[in-house]
Amino acid sequence: MSDDIRPLMDDWPYDPDEEIMVRRIVANDGQPRLQIRIELGILELHTTGRPDGRQPHGFATLLDYQLDRARRELKAGDGERFELTHGECRDLQREAMQFYHRRVSWMRLGEFAQSVADAEHNLAIMDLLRERAADRDDWLESEQYRAFVLSHLTRARALDLLNQGNRDAAVDALDEGIETIEAIFRQDYERPELVDHNGDLHDLRELRRSLIERPHAPVGIRRETEREQLTRELSAAVEHEDYERAAQLRDALAQLRAQA
Repeated sequence: MSDDIRPLMDDWPYDPDEEIMVRRIVANDGQPRLQIRIELGILELHTTGRPDGRQPHGFATLLDYQLDRARRELKAGDGERFELTHGECRDLQREAMQFYHRRVSWMRLGEFAQSVADAEHNLAIMDLLRERAADRDDWLESEQYRAFVLSHLTRARALDLLNQGNRDAAVDALDEGIETIEAIFRQDYERPELVDHNGDLHDLRELRRSLIERPHAPVGIRRETEREQLTRELSAAVEHEDYERAAQLRDALAQLRAQA
């Protein structure tokens, strides 16, 4: 069997005008997978556990392994406290990027409960880094995306409730998420101006307004924001060792953050 994936790519041509190109497949082992078409190839994700299908140290995810370390430390009660090294933080951040890809894929497919679960996984990674990272910079590297992940979580949770026919609960979920993100901007980031000028918050408020003003109208999934697209493309560039393109994307993301 040839290792060339060109026939697969030719059967599923990349469309630069498409927001996120994602599909479900059944793999040769009979298990479901998600596939994401990017310009340079195809990403394939497991639908449960880690998206890459690995089981670090015998655990479903690397986060599960590190949380188990924390539980064993607490149970031992010997006063010792482990800290996450730079390499361990980096590995958790790489796992978070895998969950990001799957989270936006679930959103695109309308599988909102799964998207909620993957967002919660990444928030738990951020919490662990805040508590255990030996170097504060390793925690901050992930913490800067907390509001972004919370916006995904809030939207997915609201749309999941809406699909269940519970519009009032969806509005409550939006209120809670918006309030939490606003607090992060004011207190954690010390950027109160973002409360009125952040695109993700604007989108959540617009969704809330549409639910209240048009209670019987269908609500669609918002288009991918420019930041989400750049972040996804950056991950793909790094994955394919296209470092020149990755540098360009990092610069573009830095410009967006400066303009926020």
